[in-house]
Amino acid sequence: MKQYFRILGSHGALPQTQVLAQELDERLGLEPGWTADHTGVWRRHQCSGPAESRELTVKVCRGALADAGKSLADVDLIVDASLCVQQPIPCNAALVQETLGAEARGIPSLDVHASCLGFVAALNVVNGLFATGAARTALVVCVETPLQGVNWDEPESACLMGDAAAAFVLGARDEPVDCEFAFETYAEGAHLCEVRAGGHRIPPFRYTPAEHAAYQFHMDGKAVHRLASKLFPPMLTRVLARAGRTLDGLEVVPHQASGPALEFMRRRLGVPPARFHVSVAEHGNVVAAGIPFVLNRVRRQLAPGAPVLLVGTAAGYTQAAALITL
Repeated sequence: MKQYFRILGSHGALPQTQVLAQELDERLGLEPGWTADHTGVWRRHQCSGPAESRELTVKVCRGALADAGKSLADVDLIVDASLCVQQPIPCNAALVQETLGAEARGIPSLDVHASCLGFVAALNVVNGLFATGAARTALVVCVETPLQGVNWDEPESACLMGDAAAAFVLGARDEPVDCEFAFETYAEGAHLCEVRAGGHRIPPFRYTPAEHAAYQFHMDGKAVHRLASKLFPPMLTRVLARAGRTLDGLEVVPHQASGPALEFMRRRLGVPPARFHVSVAEHGNVVAAGIPFVLNRVRRQLAPGAPVLLVGTAAGYTQAAALITL
């Protein structure tokens, strides 16, 4: 497979308010140290509401464009890869365009929704569009505010989450390079991570207090772990085999799922901590923003042309790996 994009610029940002693990322990009546021990998250940031979410959108998009030495006049595609959207219709990318102002008017804007793997899926979509010549410069953005939708009666998942944002500017390569993508969904895990209400199954206009939990995030973490332990290693083996590589020398940027899950993955893969890049302890699980938020930091430590492996799992049950070149 060929990689038709290169990273021109990127930016990450966090909401102003921090929430410490100790605060959640006290608020939820948990044993001291429970949140940090069970999730590996010591602190996370929390968005104050829609106004701050829009501020984060502008900050990361403008920051990524400045880092790339580009303006919105150079962009011919906006892709929103967030899980957390502002409203069902129109697509979130249209609202991103609205937030960016008149300069963005007319730019084709679309969403790529793949839960925690939205950014990886968006890279694959943009890669295909660049291959056909349909676009040359894309702005990919993830602005995630999952703390608005967690169920605090389920601290195993609620205490994992944090809010964050990241954006990347991608440009078409004059000469494509080799890469590998894998994206697989196994629907036997479709209900292990879900928000059941809000769509046709349980419409929002039929809301009742008795069904309030159906409108909040639910995850069976142990079942997800069992499924991932069975399905993820063979997928990664196939990706590396197609690329003719091993994990030696690769920088790995995983989805920031949880501290224990990431450490389990790192040990199972045999990747040293210095090449396995995580931020979950400081920021929590920030859904689709996790991979680009960390990649924004990692790419500044590496030389152009360095290989990077993006990996993770998501609701669906979906798993993905992308071996790309910076």
